Amino acid sequence: MNTLILLSALATGQPAPATFHSPAPVAAKGDVKAGPPLLHTFDLTNATAGTVTITKVEAGCGCLRQALATEVLPAGEKTKLALEVNTLTQPDGPNRWQATVSYKVELPGAPAQTGTLLLQLTATLSREISVTPPQIAFSAAGEVSKELVVGDKRAKPLTVLKAASSAAHLTVEIGQVANGAVGRTQPVTIKLAANAPTGHRDESVILYTDDADYPELRIPVRVLKRAAGAVTATPEAVSVRLAAGQTEVSTLVQLRSPDGKAVSIAGAESDLPAVQVKCSTGSGPVATVRITVPETVAAQPGRCTVRVRMNDQGGEVSIPVSWAGKK
Repeated sequence: MNTLILLSALATGQPAPATFHSPAPVAAKGDVKAGPPLLHTFDLTNATAGTVTITKVEAGCGCLRQALATEVLPAGEKTKLALEVNTLTQPDGPNRWQATVSYKVELPGAPAQTGTLLLQLTATLSREISVTPPQIAFSAAGEVSKELVVGDKRAKPLTVLKAASSAAHLTVEIGQVANGAVGRTQPVTIKLAANAPTGHRDESVILYTDDADYPELRIPVRVLKRAAGAVTATPEAVSVRLAAGQTEVSTLVQLRSPDGKAVSIAGAESDLPAVQVKCSTGSGPVATVRITVPETVAAQPGRCTVRVRMNDQGGEVSIPVSWAGKK
């Protein structure tokens, strides 16, 4: 809506009418050290004569957290949208992250109009420390643990002192540091308890260090706790990269029942609409889901979750999907 109005105004030589907008929709942060979260707050202004209702804020990357101060803005009012990038999960070099704000404008005596506002955050990341892997995904019916390693090649490396998790069923054990020829490493073990509630949820683990430049490191943790005997996915998580010349990249996921019974899919969708999902029909020993990430999405690092609803077995299978950006 905004683009068409602006082009029309330029063609007639008239000033563009007042709109819902951000005075600075692009924030260039320059050179940034990867590790601490990258924060920026965008100002949003209702310059229309009516009421603006923000209906949705959609991030282009799972690495983005968002916080909107106000959803409904009378004429002349302003609000703020805070975006936070988990830089640990992002590659070195130039990066661009964006969020799309969908809104509705209600003017007195006129039909409601809808539009979108694109906000962008850019930075060039460089890395002194590493967390490998930078995010953890659990998919299990019982107790399971995974290890990550914090690495630091600086002359005065950091040490992880303590940790906290966002859920009682996630516990963290900090290992001993080891100094080697390529720097210091320190293992951290994250455990998912056997009594964790079934279903899918996004959690996090925070590592607290003795370094003032890196006081805390936030690790995203995706949990899919399956009920015993539930349908399983192979692979449990999908990670893809768009090669040069590719316009999209696809992966096939197979679903099976542990007891060998026939399985059938009721439906499947991604929580990021641009990621396409197709599933097999009918019933058989194996059901399939094809996940396709288009170039417009895979060019920059990101992640989403594909949720598959089962028929006879009931329940849902969640498949974490991530992409590392274009080569």
